[in-house]
Amino acid sequence: MRVDAIFENGRIWTGDAEQPEVTTFAVLHGRFVGVGATTGLVAQTRVDLGGKRVIPGLHDAHHHLGLTGRRLLNVNVRPTAVATLAELFDRIAERAAQVAADAWVLASGYDQNALGGEHPTALALDRIAGGRPVLIEHVSGHMGVANTAAFARAGYPGREHYPDIAGGRVIRDAAGLPEGLLQETAMNPLRAAAAAASREPVTVAAALRLASEQAISYGLTSITEPGIAVDGAIGAGTIEIDHYLHAVASGVLKPRMTVMPFHSALHSIADAPAGVKSLDWGIRTGLGDERLRIGPVKIVSDGSLIGRSAAVHECFCGEPENFGVLQLTAEELREAIIAYHRAGWTVATHAIGDRAIDHVIAAVEAAQRELPRDVRHRVEHFAIATDEQVARAAQLGLIPVPQGVFISDFGDGILAALGEDRVAGTYRMRSFLDAGMIVPGSTDSPVSDANPFVSIHDMVNRVTRGGQPFGLHERVSVAEAISAYTYGSAYAVNAEHERGRVVDGQLADFIALSDDIFAVDHAAIRDITVAATFIGGASVYEA
Repeated sequence: MRVDAIFENGRIWTGDAEQPEVTTFAVLHGRFVGVGATTGLVAQTRVDLGGKRVIPGLHDAHHHLGLTGRRLLNVNVRPTAVATLAELFDRIAERAAQVAADAWVLASGYDQNALGGEHPTALALDRIAGGRPVLIEHVSGHMGVANTAAFARAGYPGREHYPDIAGGRVIRDAAGLPEGLLQETAMNPLRAAAAAASREPVTVAAALRLASEQAISYGLTSITEPGIAVDGAIGAGTIEIDHYLHAVASGVLKPRMTVMPFHSALHSIADAPAGVKSLDWGIRTGLGDERLRIGPVKIVSDGSLIGRSAAVHECFCGEPENFGVLQLTAEELREAIIAYHRAGWTVATHAIGDRAIDHVIAAVEAAQRELPRDVRHRVEHFAIATDEQVARAAQLGLIPVPQGVFISDFGDGILAALGEDRVAGTYRMRSFLDAGMIVPGSTDSPVSDANPFVSIHDMVNRVTRGGQPFGLHERVSVAEAISAYTYGSAYAVNAEHERGRVVDGQLADFIALSDDIFAVDHAAIRDITVAATFIGGASVYEA
Protein backbone atom coordinates (compact mmCIF):
# COMPACT_ATOMS: atom_id res chain seq x y z
CA MET A 1 0.00 0.00 0.00
CA ARG A 2 1.32 3.47 -0.91
CA VAL A 3 1.07 6.21 1.71
CA ASP A 4 2.07 9.86 1.82
CA ALA A 5 4.68 9.56 4.58
CA ILE A 6 6.05 7.17 7.17
CA PHE A 7 7.20 8.46 10.55
CA GLU A 8 9.54 6.18 12.48
CA ASN A 9 11.94 5.95 15.40
CA GLY A 10 9.68 7.79 17.82
CA ARG A 11 8.47 7.14 21.36
CA ILE A 12 4.83 7.66 20.50
CA TRP A 13 2.16 7.84 23.19
CA THR A 14 -1.05 7.13 21.34
CA GLY A 15 -3.72 7.77 23.97
CA ASP A 16 -5.18 4.39 22.93
CA ALA A 17 -5.53 1.92 25.80
CA GLU A 18 -5.27 -1.04 23.43
CA GLN A 19 -1.95 0.12 21.98
CA PRO A 20 -0.56 2.86 24.24
CA GLU A 21 3.00 3.04 22.86
CA VAL A 22 4.37 2.58 19.33
CA THR A 23 7.48 3.63 17.43
CA THR A 24 6.03 4.27 13.97
CA PHE A 25 2.98 5.29 11.97
CA ALA A 26 2.10 6.42 8.47
CA VAL A 27 -0.02 9.25 7.09
CA LEU A 28 -2.39 8.98 4.14
CA HIS A 29 -4.59 11.90 3.04
CA GLY A 30 -3.98 13.67 6.32
CA ARG A 31 -4.95 10.73 8.54
CA PHE A 32 -3.10 8.11 10.54
CA VAL A 33 -2.71 4.65 9.02
CA GLY A 34 -0.51 1.72 9.95
CA VAL A 35 -0.09 2.89 13.53
CA GLY A 36 2.55 0.63 15.05
CA ALA A 37 2.80 -1.49 11.90
CA THR A 38 4.23 0.24 8.83
CA THR A 39 5.97 -2.84 7.43
CA GLY A 40 4.87 -3.30 3.83
CA LEU A 41 3.82 0.32 3.39
CA VAL A 42 5.54 2.34 0.66
CA ALA A 43 6.19 6.07 0.94
CA GLN A 44 8.31 8.55 -0.92
CA THR A 45 8.81 10.51 2.32
CA ARG A 46 10.19 8.95 5.48
CA VAL A 47 10.65 11.04 8.63
CA ASP A 48 13.01 10.01 11.41
CA LEU A 49 11.56 11.23 14.69
CA GLY A 50 14.95 10.91 16.33
CA GLY A 51 13.71 9.01 19.35
CA LYS A 52 11.66 12.00 20.53
CA ARG A 53 8.58 11.69 22.67
CA VAL A 54 5.56 12.16 20.40
CA ILE A 55 1.99 12.70 21.60
CA PRO A 56 -1.29 13.59 19.88
CA GLY A 57 -1.74 17.25 19.00
CA LEU A 58 -3.03 19.25 21.97
CA HIS A 59 -6.47 20.86 22.00
CA ASP A 60 -7.25 23.86 24.18
CA ALA A 61 -10.94 23.57 25.03
CA HIS A 62 -11.36 27.22 26.10
CA HIS A 63 -9.04 29.58 24.26
CA HIS A 64 -10.12 33.02 23.03
CA LEU A 65 -8.01 32.96 19.87
CA GLY A 66 -9.14 36.31 18.48
CA LEU A 67 -8.80 38.06 21.82
CA THR A 68 -5.41 36.42 22.36
CA GLY A 69 -4.23 37.90 19.08
CA ARG A 70 -5.63 41.32 19.87
CA ARG A 71 -3.94 41.30 23.26
CA LEU A 72 -0.66 40.36 21.57
CA LEU A 73 -1.12 43.60 19.60
CA ASN A 74 -1.86 45.58 22.79
CA VAL A 75 0.50 46.89 25.47
CA ASN A 76 1.44 43.94 27.68
CA VAL A 77 0.88 44.77 31.36
CA ARG A 78 0.63 41.22 32.69
CA PRO A 79 2.37 40.49 36.02
CA THR A 80 5.21 38.89 34.08
CA ALA A 81 5.80 42.22 32.30
CA VAL A 82 5.15 44.84 35.01
CA ALA A 83 5.77 44.47 38.73
CA THR A 84 4.48 47.86 39.94
CA LEU A 85 1.92 50.49 39.01
CA ALA A 86 4.80 52.80 38.10
CA GLU A 87 6.02 50.28 35.52
CA LEU A 88 2.48 49.90 34.18
CA PHE A 89 2.19 53.67 33.74
CA ASP A 90 5.59 53.78 32.05
CA ARG A 91 4.47 51.25 29.45
CA ILE A 92 1.22 53.11 28.81
CA ALA A 93 3.07 56.43 28.44
CA GLU A 94 5.59 54.85 26.06
CA ARG A 95 2.82 53.55 23.75
CA ALA A 96 0.92 56.85 23.97
CA ALA A 97 4.00 58.70 22.73
CA GLN A 98 4.21 56.38 19.72
CA VAL A 99 0.65 56.72 18.38
CA ALA A 100 -1.41 59.51 16.85
CA ALA A 101 -2.87 62.18 19.10
CA ASP A 102 -6.39 60.77 18.71
CA ALA A 103 -5.49 57.04 18.74
CA TRP A 104 -6.64 54.62 21.42
CA VAL A 105 -4.02 53.19 23.76
CA LEU A 106 -5.10 49.64 24.55
CA ALA A 107 -3.39 47.52 27.19
CA SER A 108 -4.14 44.06 28.53
CA GLY A 109 -3.39 41.76 31.41
CA TYR A 110 -3.02 43.85 34.57
CA ASP A 111 -3.71 42.09 37.86
CA GLN A 112 -4.18 44.19 40.98
CA ASN A 113 -3.18 41.20 43.08
CA ALA A 114 0.36 41.62 41.71
CA LEU A 115 0.27 45.41 42.18
CA GLY A 116 -0.25 45.58 45.91
CA GLY A 117 -4.02 45.35 45.52
CA GLU A 118 -4.22 48.68 43.67
CA HIS A 119 -6.03 49.40 40.41
CA PRO A 120 -5.04 52.16 37.98
CA THR A 121 -7.39 55.16 37.95
CA ALA A 122 -8.77 57.42 35.26
CA LEU A 123 -6.98 60.46 36.65
CA ALA A 124 -3.62 58.69 36.82
CA LEU A 125 -3.99 57.58 33.20
CA ASP A 126 -5.03 61.09 32.16
CA ARG A 127 -1.71 62.43 33.39
CA ILE A 128 0.36 60.16 31.14
CA ALA A 129 -1.77 59.72 28.00
CA GLY A 130 -1.54 63.19 26.47
CA GLY A 131 -5.28 63.39 25.90
CA ARG A 132 -5.49 59.99 24.21
CA PRO A 133 -8.20 57.51 25.25
CA VAL A 134 -6.83 54.60 27.32
CA LEU A 135 -8.51 51.29 28.12
CA ILE A 136 -6.69 48.66 30.18
CA GLU A 137 -8.19 45.19 30.35
CA HIS A 138 -7.85 43.21 33.54
CA VAL A 139 -6.17 39.84 33.14
CA SER A 140 -9.52 38.16 33.82
CA GLY A 141 -11.26 39.98 30.98
CA HIS A 142 -14.08 40.72 33.42
CA MET A 143 -13.12 44.26 34.32
CA GLY A 144 -11.04 47.12 33.07
CA VAL A 145 -9.94 50.69 33.68
CA ALA A 146 -10.63 53.65 31.37
CA ASN A 147 -9.42 57.24 31.46
CA THR A 148 -11.45 60.41 31.00
CA ALA A 149 -10.79 60.62 27.25
CA ALA A 150 -12.05 57.06 26.84
CA PHE A 151 -15.30 57.89 28.63
CA ALA A 152 -15.66 60.85 26.30
CA ARG A 153 -15.25 58.62 23.23
CA ALA A 154 -18.05 56.47 24.61
CA GLY A 155 -20.29 59.52 24.89
CA TYR A 156 -19.68 60.58 28.50
CA PRO A 157 -17.41 63.69 28.55
CA GLY A 158 -15.81 64.32 31.91
CA ARG A 159 -17.01 60.85 33.01
CA GLU A 160 -20.31 62.53 33.91
CA HIS A 161 -23.68 60.80 33.70
CA TYR A 162 -22.14 57.35 33.21
CA PRO A 163 -24.97 55.00 34.19
CA ASP A 164 -25.07 51.96 36.41
CA ILE A 165 -25.57 48.94 34.16
CA ALA A 166 -27.41 45.78 35.18
CA GLY A 167 -25.00 42.87 35.57
CA GLY A 168 -22.04 45.17 36.22
CA ARG A 169 -20.46 47.47 38.74
CA VAL A 170 -19.14 51.03 38.40
CA ILE A 171 -16.61 52.08 41.06
CA ARG A 172 -17.27 55.74 41.86
CA ASP A 173 -15.53 58.50 43.80
CA ALA A 174 -17.07 60.67 46.53
CA ALA A 175 -18.60 62.94 43.88
CA GLY A 176 -20.25 60.02 42.12
CA LEU A 177 -17.95 60.08 39.09
CA PRO A 178 -16.51 56.78 37.84
CA GLU A 179 -12.98 56.31 39.19
CA GLY A 180 -12.11 54.35 36.04
CA LEU A 181 -12.63 50.77 37.23
CA LEU A 182 -15.60 49.05 35.56
CA GLN A 183 -16.66 45.47 36.19
CA GLU A 184 -18.55 43.01 33.99
CA THR A 185 -21.28 44.56 31.79
CA ALA A 186 -20.42 48.05 33.06
CA MET A 187 -17.46 47.90 30.65
CA ASN A 188 -19.61 47.43 27.57
CA PRO A 189 -19.90 51.04 26.35
CA LEU A 190 -16.14 51.56 26.68
CA ARG A 191 -15.38 48.21 25.06
CA ALA A 192 -17.65 49.00 22.14
CA ALA A 193 -16.03 52.41 21.61
CA ALA A 194 -12.52 50.92 21.67
CA ALA A 195 -13.47 47.93 19.54
CA ALA A 196 -14.76 50.21 16.79
CA ALA A 197 -11.16 51.27 16.22
CA SER A 198 -9.78 47.74 15.97
CA ARG A 199 -12.33 45.86 13.89
CA GLU A 200 -10.80 46.52 10.48
CA PRO A 201 -10.17 43.29 8.53
CA VAL A 202 -6.43 43.95 8.47
CA THR A 203 -6.34 44.25 12.27
CA VAL A 204 -8.40 41.10 12.81
CA ALA A 205 -6.23 39.17 10.35
CA ALA A 206 -3.07 40.35 12.12
CA ALA A 207 -4.49 39.25 15.46
CA LEU A 208 -5.46 35.80 14.16
CA ARG A 209 -2.02 35.37 12.58
CA LEU A 210 -0.20 36.19 15.83
CA ALA A 211 -2.43 33.93 17.89
CA SER A 212 -2.12 31.09 15.37
CA GLU A 213 1.66 31.32 15.35
CA GLN A 214 1.74 31.22 19.13
CA ALA A 215 -0.67 28.29 19.24
CA ILE A 216 1.28 25.98 16.94
CA SER A 217 4.52 26.84 18.75
CA TYR A 218 2.79 25.54 21.89
CA GLY A 219 1.67 22.34 20.17
CA LEU A 220 -1.98 23.35 19.89
CA THR A 221 -3.41 21.71 16.79
CA SER A 222 -7.06 22.33 17.76
CA ILE A 223 -8.73 25.16 19.63
CA THR A 224 -12.25 25.73 20.90
CA GLU A 225 -12.94 29.47 20.74
CA PRO A 226 -15.52 30.30 23.44
CA GLY A 227 -17.12 33.44 22.11
CA ILE A 228 -17.45 34.98 18.65
CA ALA A 229 -19.98 37.05 16.70
CA VAL A 230 -20.31 39.78 19.29
CA ASP A 231 -19.23 43.41 19.44
CA GLY A 232 -16.84 44.57 22.14
CA ALA A 233 -13.60 43.29 23.61
CA ILE A 234 -14.24 39.55 23.28
CA GLY A 235 -15.51 39.27 19.73
CA ALA A 236 -14.67 41.10 16.51
CA GLY A 237 -18.23 41.91 15.49
CA THR A 238 -21.19 40.01 14.13
CA ILE A 239 -19.35 38.96 10.95
CA GLU A 240 -16.43 37.49 12.88
CA ILE A 241 -16.85 34.04 11.36
CA ASP A 242 -16.13 35.64 7.98
CA HIS A 243 -12.72 36.66 9.33
CA TYR A 244 -12.13 33.06 10.38
CA LEU A 245 -13.15 31.76 6.95
CA HIS A 246 -10.68 34.11 5.27
CA ALA A 247 -7.94 33.18 7.75
CA VAL A 248 -8.46 29.46 7.10
CA ALA A 249 -8.64 29.86 3.31
CA SER A 250 -5.48 31.99 3.22
CA GLY A 251 -3.51 29.65 5.45
CA VAL A 252 -3.07 32.31 8.11
CA LEU A 253 -4.96 30.22 10.67
CA LYS A 254 -3.36 26.81 11.29
CA PRO A 255 -5.15 25.10 14.23
CA ARG A 256 -8.48 23.40 13.67
CA MET A 257 -11.19 25.62 15.12
CA THR A 258 -14.49 25.06 16.87
CA VAL A 259 -16.15 28.44 17.46
CA MET A 260 -18.94 29.33 19.88
CA PRO A 261 -21.29 32.19 18.95
CA PHE A 262 -22.42 34.27 21.91
CA HIS A 263 -26.08 33.83 22.69
CA SER A 264 -26.61 37.54 22.04
CA ALA A 265 -25.88 36.81 18.36
CA LEU A 266 -28.85 34.45 18.17
CA HIS A 267 -32.44 35.48 17.62
CA SER A 268 -35.92 34.05 17.39
CA ILE A 269 -36.93 32.24 14.22
CA ALA A 270 -40.30 33.24 12.84
CA ASP A 271 -41.42 29.80 11.70
CA ALA A 272 -39.96 27.85 14.64
CA PRO A 273 -41.75 26.82 17.85
CA ALA A 274 -42.10 29.58 20.41
CA GLY A 275 -38.90 30.35 22.28
CA VAL A 276 -36.60 28.59 19.81
CA LYS A 277 -33.59 30.68 18.84
CA SER A 278 -30.79 30.20 16.33
CA LEU A 279 -28.59 31.93 13.80
CA ASP A 280 -30.03 32.65 10.35
CA TRP A 281 -31.24 29.61 8.38
CA GLY A 282 -31.47 27.55 11.56
CA ILE A 283 -27.69 27.17 11.77
CA ARG A 284 -26.63 25.48 15.00
CA THR A 285 -23.97 23.37 16.69
CA GLY A 286 -22.16 20.99 14.34
CA LEU A 287 -22.20 22.89 11.05
CA GLY A 288 -18.80 22.98 9.37
CA ASP A 289 -15.87 20.69 8.76
CA GLU A 290 -12.66 19.53 10.39
CA ARG A 291 -11.04 22.94 9.84
CA LEU A 292 -13.81 25.24 11.10
CA ARG A 293 -16.97 24.14 12.86
CA ILE A 294 -19.80 25.84 14.76
CA GLY A 295 -19.69 24.72 18.37
CA PRO A 296 -21.99 25.34 21.33
CA VAL A 297 -23.79 28.59 21.97
CA LYS A 298 -22.01 30.55 24.71
CA ILE A 299 -23.78 32.14 27.68
CA VAL A 300 -22.07 34.13 30.45
CA SER A 301 -23.89 33.80 33.76
CA ASP A 302 -21.55 35.43 36.28
CA GLY A 303 -18.22 37.21 36.70
CA SER A 304 -14.66 36.20 37.50
CA LEU A 305 -13.00 34.68 40.53
CA ILE A 306 -9.80 36.72 40.51
CA GLY A 307 -11.89 39.86 40.05
CA ARG A 308 -14.12 38.76 42.95
CA SER A 309 -17.25 39.08 40.83
CA ALA A 310 -18.14 35.38 40.54
CA ALA A 311 -21.63 34.70 41.92
CA VAL A 312 -21.13 32.91 45.25
CA HIS A 313 -23.33 31.76 48.12
CA GLU A 314 -20.79 32.84 50.75
CA CYS A 315 -19.20 36.28 50.52
CA PHE A 316 -15.58 36.84 49.50
CA CYS A 317 -13.09 37.06 52.36
CA GLY A 318 -12.99 40.55 53.85
CA GLU A 319 -15.92 41.72 51.70
CA PRO A 320 -19.08 40.89 53.67
CA GLU A 321 -21.38 42.57 51.13
CA ASN A 322 -19.81 41.04 48.02
CA PHE A 323 -21.56 37.95 46.69
CA GLY A 324 -20.48 38.57 43.10
CA VAL A 325 -22.46 39.48 40.01
CA LEU A 326 -25.09 37.55 38.09
CA GLN A 327 -25.22 38.69 34.47
CA LEU A 328 -28.51 36.83 34.04
CA THR A 329 -31.11 36.07 36.68
CA ALA A 330 -31.83 32.42 37.38
CA GLU A 331 -35.07 32.69 35.41
CA GLU A 332 -33.43 34.43 32.45
CA LEU A 333 -30.74 31.77 32.34
CA ARG A 334 -33.30 28.97 32.56
CA GLU A 335 -35.33 30.41 29.69
CA ALA A 336 -32.23 30.83 27.52
CA ILE A 337 -30.82 27.35 28.12
CA ILE A 338 -34.20 25.72 27.48
CA ALA A 339 -34.64 27.72 24.24
CA TYR A 340 -31.23 26.73 22.84
CA HIS A 341 -31.63 23.14 24.05
CA ARG A 342 -34.94 22.89 22.21
CA ALA A 343 -33.40 24.40 19.07
CA GLY A 344 -30.75 21.67 18.92
CA TRP A 345 -27.82 23.68 20.22
CA THR A 346 -25.23 22.46 22.64
CA VAL A 347 -24.98 25.08 25.39
CA ALA A 348 -21.76 26.20 27.06
CA THR A 349 -22.40 28.38 30.09
CA HIS A 350 -19.71 30.39 31.85
CA ALA A 351 -20.27 29.74 35.57
CA ILE A 352 -17.52 30.22 38.14
CA GLY A 353 -19.22 30.75 41.49
CA ASP A 354 -21.23 28.04 43.25
CA ARG A 355 -24.37 30.20 43.08
CA ALA A 356 -24.06 30.50 39.30
CA ILE A 357 -23.30 26.79 38.95
CA ASP A 358 -26.50 25.97 40.85
CA HIS A 359 -28.47 28.04 38.34
CA VAL A 360 -26.86 26.32 35.35
CA ILE A 361 -27.45 22.82 36.68
CA ALA A 362 -31.07 23.61 37.52
CA ALA A 363 -31.63 25.05 34.04
CA VAL A 364 -30.14 22.02 32.28
CA GLU A 365 -32.21 19.70 34.47
CA ALA A 366 -35.33 21.63 33.45
CA ALA A 367 -34.36 21.49 29.76
CA GLN A 368 -33.81 17.74 29.89
CA ARG A 369 -37.13 17.19 31.64
CA GLU A 370 -38.90 19.16 28.92
CA LEU A 371 -37.03 17.57 26.00
CA PRO A 372 -34.65 14.70 26.80
CA ARG A 373 -31.62 14.83 24.45
CA ASP A 374 -28.28 13.08 24.19
CA VAL A 375 -26.20 16.25 24.30
CA ARG A 376 -22.92 17.38 25.86
CA HIS A 377 -23.80 20.68 27.46
CA ARG A 378 -20.80 22.36 29.10
CA VAL A 379 -20.04 24.46 32.15
CA GLU A 380 -17.11 26.72 31.35
CA HIS A 381 -14.77 27.05 34.37
CA PHE A 382 -17.00 25.22 36.94
CA ALA A 383 -14.69 26.73 39.56
CA ILE A 384 -16.23 26.71 43.05
CA ALA A 385 -18.03 23.37 43.15
CA THR A 386 -19.62 21.37 45.95
CA ASP A 387 -19.72 17.57 46.06
CA GLU A 388 -23.45 17.72 45.40
CA GLN A 389 -22.94 19.87 42.31
CA VAL A 390 -20.34 17.47 40.95
CA ALA A 391 -22.73 14.54 41.41
CA ARG A 392 -25.68 16.34 39.78
CA ALA A 393 -23.54 17.52 36.87
CA ALA A 394 -22.19 14.02 36.30
CA GLN A 395 -25.72 12.63 36.27
CA LEU A 396 -26.64 15.15 33.55
CA GLY A 397 -23.58 14.34 31.44
CA LEU A 398 -22.33 17.91 31.74
CA ILE A 399 -18.78 18.67 30.63
CA PRO A 400 -16.80 20.72 33.18
CA VAL A 401 -14.15 22.98 31.63
CA PRO A 402 -11.69 24.02 34.40
CA GLN A 403 -8.34 25.74 33.81
CA GLY A 404 -5.39 24.06 35.49
CA VAL A 405 -3.07 27.00 34.86
CA PHE A 406 -5.17 29.25 37.07
CA ILE A 407 -3.63 27.47 40.06
CA SER A 408 -0.16 28.88 39.52
CA ASP A 409 -1.29 32.11 37.87
CA PHE A 410 -3.99 33.15 40.32
CA GLY A 411 -4.02 30.58 43.12
CA ASP A 412 -2.57 32.88 45.78
CA GLY A 413 -5.23 35.50 45.05
CA ILE A 414 -7.96 32.84 45.02
CA LEU A 415 -6.80 31.56 48.42
CA ALA A 416 -7.04 35.11 49.76
CA ALA A 417 -10.50 35.55 48.24
CA LEU A 418 -12.01 32.23 49.33
CA GLY A 419 -10.00 30.83 52.21
CA GLU A 420 -8.47 27.37 52.43
CA ASP A 421 -11.71 25.48 53.10
CA ARG A 422 -13.48 26.67 49.94
CA VAL A 423 -10.35 26.33 47.83
CA ALA A 424 -10.52 22.58 48.53
CA GLY A 425 -13.47 22.49 46.12
CA THR A 426 -12.14 24.98 43.58
CA TYR A 427 -10.97 24.09 40.07
CA ARG A 428 -11.51 20.43 40.80
CA MET A 429 -10.18 17.74 38.46
CA ARG A 430 -9.76 14.47 40.33
CA SER A 431 -13.34 14.70 41.64
CA PHE A 432 -14.70 15.19 38.12
CA LEU A 433 -12.83 12.15 36.80
CA ASP A 434 -13.84 10.02 39.79
CA ALA A 435 -17.48 10.97 39.13
CA GLY A 436 -17.15 9.59 35.59
CA MET A 437 -16.99 12.95 33.84
CA ILE A 438 -14.79 13.68 30.83
CA VAL A 439 -12.54 16.64 31.59
CA PRO A 440 -10.91 18.73 28.83
CA GLY A 441 -7.76 20.82 29.15
CA SER A 442 -7.71 24.59 28.70
CA THR A 443 -6.07 27.88 29.66
CA ASP A 444 -8.72 30.54 28.95
CA SER A 445 -6.03 32.33 26.94
CA PRO A 446 -5.35 35.23 27.08
CA VAL A 447 -6.51 35.33 30.71
CA SER A 448 -3.59 32.94 31.22
CA ASP A 449 -0.87 32.29 28.70
CA ALA A 450 -1.85 29.54 26.27
CA ASN A 451 1.17 27.34 27.08
CA PRO A 452 -0.45 23.92 27.70
CA PHE A 453 2.56 22.52 29.54
CA VAL A 454 2.18 25.04 32.36
CA SER A 455 -1.46 24.01 32.63
CA ILE A 456 -0.56 20.31 32.60
CA HIS A 457 2.08 21.02 35.24
CA ASP A 458 -0.54 22.63 37.47
CA MET A 459 -3.04 19.81 36.97
CA VAL A 460 -0.38 17.37 38.17
CA ASN A 461 1.22 19.46 40.95
CA ARG A 462 -1.46 21.94 42.17
CA VAL A 463 0.85 24.42 43.87
CA THR A 464 0.49 28.21 43.60
CA ARG A 465 3.19 30.57 42.37
CA GLY A 466 3.78 31.45 46.02
CA GLY A 467 4.35 27.79 46.89
CA GLN A 468 1.03 27.18 48.64
CA PRO A 469 -0.76 23.84 48.14
CA PHE A 470 -4.03 24.26 46.25
CA GLY A 471 -6.33 21.28 46.78
CA LEU A 472 -3.66 18.58 46.51
CA HIS A 473 -6.38 15.90 46.67
CA GLU A 474 -7.49 17.06 43.20
CA ARG A 475 -4.17 16.20 41.50
CA VAL A 476 -4.21 13.97 38.41
CA SER A 477 -1.52 11.87 36.74
CA VAL A 478 0.55 13.05 33.80
CA ALA A 479 -1.30 10.66 31.49
CA GLU A 480 -4.67 11.92 32.74
CA ALA A 481 -3.62 15.53 32.19
CA ILE A 482 -2.46 14.82 28.63
CA SER A 483 -5.65 12.85 27.98
CA ALA A 484 -7.61 15.93 29.06
CA TYR A 485 -5.72 18.02 26.49
CA THR A 486 -6.27 15.47 23.73
CA TYR A 487 -9.21 13.09 24.02
CA GLY A 488 -11.03 15.16 26.67
CA SER A 489 -11.06 18.38 24.66
CA ALA A 490 -12.09 16.50 21.52
CA TYR A 491 -14.92 14.77 23.40
CA ALA A 492 -16.14 18.14 24.71
CA VAL A 493 -16.97 19.18 21.12
CA ASN A 494 -18.14 15.75 19.86
CA ALA A 495 -14.91 15.26 17.88
CA GLU A 496 -13.32 12.31 19.67
CA HIS A 497 -14.03 10.14 16.62
CA GLU A 498 -11.67 12.25 14.47
CA ARG A 499 -8.95 13.64 16.73
CA GLY A 500 -7.24 13.29 20.10
CA ARG A 501 -5.44 9.94 19.64
CA VAL A 502 -2.84 8.36 17.40
CA VAL A 503 -5.00 5.61 15.93
CA ASP A 504 -5.80 4.51 12.41
CA GLY A 505 -8.29 6.78 10.71
CA GLN A 506 -7.94 9.81 12.98
CA LEU A 507 -6.60 13.14 11.78
CA ALA A 508 -2.79 13.05 11.77
CA ASP A 509 -2.25 15.86 14.26
CA PHE A 510 0.73 15.27 16.54
CA ILE A 511 3.68 16.97 18.22
CA ALA A 512 7.25 16.06 19.11
CA LEU A 513 8.49 17.29 22.50
CA SER A 514 11.81 18.65 23.76
CA ASP A 515 11.77 16.15 26.64
CA ASP A 516 9.86 13.04 27.65
CA ILE A 517 6.94 14.43 29.60
CA PHE A 518 6.43 11.05 31.27
CA ALA A 519 10.05 10.83 32.48
CA VAL A 520 10.91 14.35 33.69
CA ASP A 521 10.45 15.40 37.29
CA HIS A 522 6.89 16.64 37.75
CA ALA A 523 8.19 20.07 38.72
CA ALA A 524 9.88 20.37 35.30
CA ILE A 525 6.78 19.69 33.18
CA ARG A 526 6.16 23.43 32.77
CA ASP A 527 9.58 23.78 31.09
CA ILE A 528 8.85 21.33 28.28
CA THR A 529 8.71 22.88 24.83
CA VAL A 530 7.57 21.72 21.41
CA ALA A 531 10.19 20.57 18.91
CA ALA A 532 7.75 20.19 16.02
CA THR A 533 4.01 20.44 15.31
CA PHE A 534 2.21 18.52 12.55
CA ILE A 535 -1.39 19.05 11.41
CA GLY A 536 -2.81 16.53 8.98
CA GLY A 537 0.66 15.01 8.74
CA ALA A 538 2.15 18.29 7.45
CA SER A 539 4.78 20.20 9.39
CA VAL A 540 3.48 23.61 10.52
CA TYR A 541 6.09 24.44 13.17
CA GLU A 542 9.67 23.48 13.94
CA ALA A 543 11.68 24.90 16.82
